[in-house]
This record gives sequence, C-alpha cells and structure tokens, in this order.
Amino acid sequence: MTDPGYDDASDFRAALGSDGSFAPSWLRDKSVTPVPVGAQLDPALARRIEAGCRAVGAPYVLAANLAYNAGVIAGTTSRMSTHVEGIDIHPPFILCTPGLQGAVLFPESGYALIAGTAAFMAAAVGEGVDAARARFGRHARALLDRHPALSAAAAAYGPEQRAWSHLDNIDPASAAARQVALLGAFTDGTCGARDFARGWWDARRASQAKGERIQGALGALLDEVFMILEDYAIDPEFAEPGDLDDVGLEAAVRAAWDAFRHLKTGRQNGK
Repeated sequence: MTDPGYDDASDFRAALGSDGSFAPSWLRDKSVTPVPVGAQLDPALARRIEAGCRAVGAPYVLAANLAYNAGVIAGTTSRMSTHVEGIDIHPPFILCTPGLQGAVLFPESGYALIAGTAAFMAAAVGEGVDAARARFGRHARALLDRHPALSAAAAAYGPEQRAWSHLDNIDPASAAARQVALLGAFTDGTCGARDFARGWWDARRASQAKGERIQGALGALLDEVFMILEDYAIDPEFAEPGDLDDVGLEAAVRAAWDAFRHLKTGRQNGK
C-alpha cells in the first residue's frame, strides 16, 4: 500500500449500502458475480482485479477494511497498486477503482463479489458474467457440506440466461443465434468470406458481453470456428504466411459445420 494517510471514504459509501453489501443504486447499469476465494485474496482474484483496472485505465485502487455491523468503513482508506497479488488482504474488505467503475467486495472467507461497468467486467470476468455465476454455483454445490454460506451467494447471483446446447432451443434474438445464422449463410454461399468473418467476430463479442453460454456440441462448433478464424485475415494486407485465404476459410468452416450437422442428425436417429 501507498499513501496510508489518504482518507476518502466517500467513494466507498457510494458503492455500499448500510448493510455492507453493494448498494442497489450503485449497481444500476452494472453487473456483479461471485467468484471463489479462500481466506485471503489469492492470485486468481488479484489477476481479475488488475485486468479490470487496466481495462478502465485505473492507476490504482482504493482499499478499506469494513465493519459490517455498523455498515461503515472501519479503518483509514488507502491507495493501493493495481498489482495486488501477494498483498495480505483478509475479509471483510473492499477495493474499488477511482470513480467506481469497478469494485471487489470480499465479505467473508470463501467468496468475493466482483461488480462494475461493462468494460471493467469484460476484462475482470473474461468468461462472461453468466458463465462465472454458473461456475460459482457448481463450486457452491460441491462445497455445500463444508461451506454452506456459499450457497446463499450462489442463489443471490444465479445465471440470468439459460445455457444453450441445441440449435432448436437457442434464443433467436441472441448474438449466438447470429453466429449460427452466419455459419449457415456462409456455407450455403449467400455470404462472402469477409462479411462472414466481420459479422461472426461482432456477434461473438456481443455474445460474450451479454454473458451467453453455449455448451455441448454447439459450443464445440463455435469454439472450432473461432480457432479457424484466428488463422484468417479479413484484410489481405495483414495476412501472414500459412493464413487461410477465402477459399481455405470456406472449406474449413464448411467441414466443421457439416461435421456438426452430421453429429446432430446421428443423435436424432439414435446412432
């Protein structure tokens, strides 16, 4: 920590309610997810904090111990480097960016709550908010006997969207559905390679920002297309040796799409 004399609890008061949890007024237009953490801040959480701060340009974080019983900050607020890995931090504790674009509330041993703007969360929770919530739910169920308190956090912050694994139940208004539609258009010749690549990348980013979760064979298909497009340059001027050209991209994507449809048909026929 640096500047231990710094004392500006107003930032924290805007983010916290009287019970020591995030204030609903602050959470407006923000998202929040629980993540596993032990008895003190660990490297995984430290990396999330640093990534979120980097994404919103925060040069430092504000940190303070909390007194939940009074709903106020107990100790002096301090400035801390965004590189918090290795610093001895125990609950109850809160860290936030100047301007409150993001915050991490560490209420008790076992979990922390990450909250913030879309930019902060996209970096701090790269897997997507819904995916992180679903993962925490599984974690809480696995530790139910030893840490029953985790279940309450999992219940309070459950996934907002279903996880899709089949074409026939995917939300037609979702960004993932746009990815699938682009696959169909590209492989049937009604969409060119560059338009497909641009549209697919845009839809993928939108899907991640919305926290959409794709599982099973459908998820594997979209992951495979992602890997294929990694080897394709939309602008030929930026193509590197070994990159796919338009014809190669179409062949690779068509093979992945056909394999997926063959697998889907085989399962429907009970094979």
